[in-house]
Formats: sequence, C-alpha cells, structure tokens
Amino acid sequence: MNAVSTIISNIYALLLIVGGIMGYVSAKSKMSLITGVISGLMVLVACKVGKEKPRDGYLFVGAISLLLSIFFALRYSTNHTFMPGGLMLILSTTTLVVVGLSLFKSSK
Repeated sequence: MNAVSTIISNIYALLLIVGGIMGYVSAKSKMSLITGVISGLMVLVACKVGKEKPRDGYLFVGAISLLLSIFFALRYSTNHTFMPGGLMLILSTTTLVVVGLSLFKSSK
C-alpha cells in the first residue's frame, strides 16, 4: 500500500476503535465497543498485510470501509443524526475512495 492510503487507513482504524470505546462509555453500548474495536483491528491488520501484498491490503481495507459505509448510511437514514452515523459515513466513504483510487493507480 502506498503512504497516503496507509496513513488514511491507520487514522480510520484508530477512529473506529476510539469511536467504539466512546459509544460504550457514553451509551453503554457493548455492540458499539465490539464492532468498533474489531473493525479497527481488522483495518490495522489489513495495513500490515498491505506492506507485503499491497493489492490484498487495498481490497481488505476497501471491503471493510464499503461495508461500514453501507451500515452507517442505513443508520444515518433512519435517525438523521450526524453523530456518529453521519460522521462515520463520511470517514468510511473517504477511506473507500482513497483506497480505491490507490488500488486503481497501482494496477496501471
């Protein structure tokens, strides 16, 4: 994975983990804690895999951010609150676009 997509993906992973912890602290949501930490760790693992196999890293991070974009789009459409659904939708979609463009550029 290139430097830009690695940095964006690592920041995204940390925000997922911190968001899951904040969801637990503020709303006692165990589901938020579990999904935030697991998805954040999966993105971190994907970045590590991406060092050896960039294409696999791009696809792994892209798949996670796509699934989370869909999840947060549905969540935002039902409750129309910016936090956390709207913000995470923007972050997930941005990560998906950056990683997708990086994959596209690397395959040329």
